[in-house]
Amino acid sequence: MAFSGSRLVASAAAKLLGQSRQGFTALTGVSRSLLTFSAAEGHSLRSACFSRSFTRSMWVLCSKRPDTDLLNGGVVKLTDVNKTCSCCGLHTQGDKELANFLSKEIESEKDNLQEAPKLKDFEISTKGAEVTLTRNFDGEIVTIDFNVNLSVDDESMDEESEQPQMVSRPRFTVELKKSGGSSLSLNCSFTGDEGTTGGEEEVDVFQIDEVTLHEGEGEWQESSYIAGADNMDGTLYDLLMTTLEERGVDNDFAAKLVTLSTSHEHRQYIKFLEDLKSFVSK
Repeated sequence: MAFSGSRLVASAAAKLLGQSRQGFTALTGVSRSLLTFSAAEGHSLRSACFSRSFTRSMWVLCSKRPDTDLLNGGVVKLTDVNKTCSCCGLHTQGDKELANFLSKEIESEKDNLQEAPKLKDFEISTKGAEVTLTRNFDGEIVTIDFNVNLSVDDESMDEESEQPQMVSRPRFTVELKKSGGSSLSLNCSFTGDEGTTGGEEEVDVFQIDEVTLHEGEGEWQESSYIAGADNMDGTLYDLLMTTLEERGVDNDFAAKLVTLSTSHEHRQYIKFLEDLKSFVSK
């Protein structure tokens, strides 16, 4: 009987421990739910204050949070994140919610997609995030290359909607190739200026950062010398800017390049969303 009594004591203790753990679980679940609600509400407020013409609002991946049931013994029921969907047994509940969100996000992004502009005298070719512009200038081949990856900012404001506009301002390289095969390459970047000052003087919206020469059909080599614009004579710099302007690379061209880059970056982002949806839906 002493052994049986010990069993009863152990059983009672186990029940008390189970009830304590159950209450703690409920409290923890409620706390987590409150924290999740607060975080979502805070993010929603920020999104309302800083809305963008391109949504990209991946701040909530699942619009419907798991419901809690405080009536069933005060225990919070959380959705099993490892639960698979019923269609094929391969997707988790999170995958399903992500795919549903991506469908809405893709539709929203397509509604804001702008048509890519045409650039006079230049042929446009693309390969993923890379864009190449090419033209013939009196037997000289002018090639402009840029990559839209990590080129977006939201500093520009739309005067009509007073919302931040997502704009792509990539670094770009202008290569001037002679018929003999020698090439002059100029690496350029945008300055952030609007192009005009308070007076009549025009301000360059882009600048030359580096200049290099290389011979033959081969690509630029590590052994090639690069001249930095910061250490360049001012007159030489101005003449190189004139060289670009004579070949159609001026402020007007730079403004159209920004529009082209912004449009292409947006298309790449939409493709990324579509590929991501396809991945999680497999």
